[in-house]
Amino acid sequence: MVLGGKSGGAEIRPAGKGLFGGGMNLLTGKKALVTGARRGIGGEIARVFAENGADVGVNDIERDGEAEKTLAAVKKLGRKATWHQADIGASAQRERMFDEFLKEHGRIDILVNNAVRAQMTPFSELEEADWDHQIGHALKGYVFCAKRAANEMVKQGGGGRIISISSVHSFRAWPKDTIYGIVKAGLNRLVLSMAVDLAGTGITANCIAPGYIDSRVLTADQEPNRGGKGYADHAIPLIPARRGGLPRDIANMALFLASDLSSYVNGETILVDGGLQAGGTPD
Repeated sequence: MVLGGKSGGAEIRPAGKGLFGGGMNLLTGKKALVTGARRGIGGEIARVFAENGADVGVNDIERDGEAEKTLAAVKKLGRKATWHQADIGASAQRERMFDEFLKEHGRIDILVNNAVRAQMTPFSELEEADWDHQIGHALKGYVFCAKRAANEMVKQGGGGRIISISSVHSFRAWPKDTIYGIVKAGLNRLVLSMAVDLAGTGITANCIAPGYIDSRVLTADQEPNRGGKGYADHAIPLIPARRGGLPRDIANMALFLASDLSSYVNGETILVDGGLQAGGTPD
């Protein structure tokens, strides 16, 4: 959902207006691979990067009408857009994705780990299959995407940016989010190790932790934990900004972390949650 105007005294930036009005071309000439980018947060990151001069590889597990819209939006902005279908939790597919991206673009300057496979289950009902499914896809996939990207960036020289999408669920618990929260907390810890182990390479590794985001990835059947009107009614009173976040809010932070403006930011997890973690209680 993309809103215009103001909410609770805070401006909600309409689509098409990126950081600093989208006119600074902060990523001119950069080559970015965004996983989970056919729609939602990933799709918006692809658009904002293209608005700022980057060529973009779009990954997702399926190619549908939403994926076509994202690819078309990048191309309309005059940037190269390539499609890379893969399940990042499957090693052969993941490696093929990188091989194809490098063949198309010649190098990789930015990786955004965004692929999402959330499954909310009460703790007492957890099955090993649930654990293997989420740890094996989200956490494993993010780790080994980051490893491949970092190795390529080291070979290329000149540094790079690796950004992973974490969650406010990594800082606090909600019902049914045990495995999801563990996965996202693991990403926060991952970037600490990457910052240390990649010291001196010019590569930075950071996480963005969104709060409640109005996005179609948040579907009603996952209410009250991940989406739907019922969840919006529950979540927004907890947010000091008194609105849900937009995919563009997360994309603008990704733009900052992908650009030279963030060159001294490394190993961090940045909350973009409208104050949810700071407040968290309704009036």
